[in-house]
Amino acid sequence: MNPFKYLIIGTKTCIQFFISFIYHFFIGLITTITIIPKYLLLGIQCIFNEEKQKELKMENKIIPTIIITLSITTYLICIFILSRWYVQNERNKKFAESLNESTEIISKEEQDKDTINNNSTPKNDEKYPDDLTFLNVDLTSYIKQNSETVAWIQVNGTNISYPVVQHSDNNYYLNHDFYKRKTNIGWIFADYRDNFDKFNNNTIIYAHNLVNRTMFGQLPYLLKEKWQSNPNHYYIKLSTKTTNSIWKIFSVYKIKPTTDYLQSKFNSTETYGNFLKTLQNRSQFNFKTDVNYTDKIITLSTCDDTGNKRIAVHAKLIDIENKK
Repeated sequence: MNPFKYLIIGTKTCIQFFISFIYHFFIGLITTITIIPKYLLLGIQCIFNEEKQKELKMENKIIPTIIITLSITTYLICIFILSRWYVQNERNKKFAESLNESTEIISKEEQDKDTINNNSTPKNDEKYPDDLTFLNVDLTSYIKQNSETVAWIQVNGTNISYPVVQHSDNNYYLNHDFYKRKTNIGWIFADYRDNFDKFNNNTIIYAHNLVNRTMFGQLPYLLKEKWQSNPNHYYIKLSTKTTNSIWKIFSVYKIKPTTDYLQSKFNSTETYGNFLKTLQNRSQFNFKTDVNYTDKIITLSTCDDTGNKRIAVHAKLIDIENKK
């Protein structure tokens, strides 16, 4: 870990924030002074000068009051926008740095491991709502717009319903949108190791936790009692080029940045079974869903609202159908 790298990043961010603040502050100040000096001064006098207040009883006080209100509101909005921009940038940078480090560590750890050949179909003895149907999305038009489209994901009880993309580099969609345009909001993307034709034991999907609650911005809701109190929420639907599948959540938690839950290759069924048991024991809510080495799982990963911890969601495959 290079301390100078983070010093440069921190310094650059502070300078950008300061310049943006000064710019918006002076734009608002110049506008106020040049366009409405008479009414602004009149309004200030009205507030601090009792005699002036008496004089204004015979005058129209509506305009200066409106001007002052609008000026204050404008500045408050600017402060809010700048603060949100700063918080989002910091959150995204922490998540990107953590994911980058995790990818490097996992790549080295999994070089000599083989994926367990688990070709078993999910057991349909799981009880789930009768009205829970497969999500069937025709990805053709999305693939034409972005050839790296691999699936569509939907998480019940949230607004998460997006196409999923996959690049050979996990860093790419941290700062590119669905149309591959440069942006700090990124997109929902699959780990480069995922195989959507034949699911890995652990299929991993990432996205930023945005302050406007888009992308994976609503995953923190899964830690709240209101979301957990409705069993109909416990399902994730995935539609790929060849299959539609339903996954049932068995674990959700907040944790300090770590790589252990992002493992996708396992050298034995025992290792994989212990891995699943660890994930289930971490859950901050008991979903009462059994999981073992015969199951395939999906993992959703994002940062929490502070950017210092990670939120992980794990669900097991309970039903799948081939597309016609």
